[in-house]
Amino acid sequence: MLKISFDRLFKPICFIFLPILVFLAFFLVYNNPSSIYAQENTGEVNIASLPQENTSPPQPAVDQGERIMRALALAYPDRISNLQFRRQNEDDPGDWAFQIDGRWLYYAEGRILPEDRRHRVSEYRAMGFNSNYRTELPSWESGAEQRATRTRNYEESLTRVAQPRPPATEPRPPSPTRANYIFEAIWRGSSRAESWNQQVNISFLGFQFPVHSGLAYIMGRIEEIIIAESRTNQTVRQWISSLGSIAAWNWRNVASSGNRSFHSYGIAVDILPRNQGGLAIYWMWSAQHDPLWWNIPYSRRWHPPDPVIEAFESHGFIWGGRWGNFDTMHFEYRPEAFVLSNIPLAFSRLDIP
Repeated sequence: MLKISFDRLFKPICFIFLPILVFLAFFLVYNNPSSIYAQENTGEVNIASLPQENTSPPQPAVDQGERIMRALALAYPDRISNLQFRRQNEDDPGDWAFQIDGRWLYYAEGRILPEDRRHRVSEYRAMGFNSNYRTELPSWESGAEQRATRTRNYEESLTRVAQPRPPATEPRPPSPTRANYIFEAIWRGSSRAESWNQQVNISFLGFQFPVHSGLAYIMGRIEEIIIAESRTNQTVRQWISSLGSIAAWNWRNVASSGNRSFHSYGIAVDILPRNQGGLAIYWMWSAQHDPLWWNIPYSRRWHPPDPVIEAFESHGFIWGGRWGNFDTMHFEYRPEAFVLSNIPLAFSRLDIP
């Protein structure tokens, strides 16, 4: 009797409710947002979940010429204009160029040359444009291997026997020099006399010296920041009182090279203490008595306080203390280095009143 009753109940359940359960299950799967069926139906396919074929076109290589010329135009907006890619005729492959005082200057494989010298790149070395400037010192440990390599090279040079140079049968061509056209044009300093005419005397932290007139206002802003910091920062206050000299304009070449110093344009500043206290300041001075000068730790180098360095850097000056060939007294106005390194500045030359 019980068996017959169960059969009569079970069969209606199978024929009526089971199809309903199957339909509900399919409906839930189909409408689940994570389901491939739902995605295909709505058009909102989760591409990341499907096998992919790379159909995007290859990206063109970065045009180094355009990158550097745009950075220069952004760094000196009051001097550089009409940046464009120029061709002189149909056979000319073209080059990036801009104007300064109506004169065209071309990228020319990194030489930045005027139009009449554009194709004479072999006579010049490529300019060095820093695109990896960092506003902090690397850890001393991170440069250990590089210093070790330089030490090994130095020790090998001590034991290496110098080979006599064979007599020259033909005159040796002159070594390429760095082209100065771009900075001579920006700062109007193609000669000592012309450069001197651009200089003005300023007072900075109690010292009088000439700088390029285009930097006088910027130097004033930097001084205001340093003095304001010194009111609450004893380290900065003591640093100011310890200074022995500050100098900028000096028409000369960089020591041990034929390159024009940026002091020649009045856009580099050297700040020296009255007493070095046995600390290293300039690699070439240290090299006179320490052949392993590159291994002198930061703790044994004279450094301006961080707020002073930051004040200069935020206004477009790079600091020589971050160079491998360190020059901790040296600040140099090179805003293009910050543009190329994607470091924002607190000040633009267009802000000069």
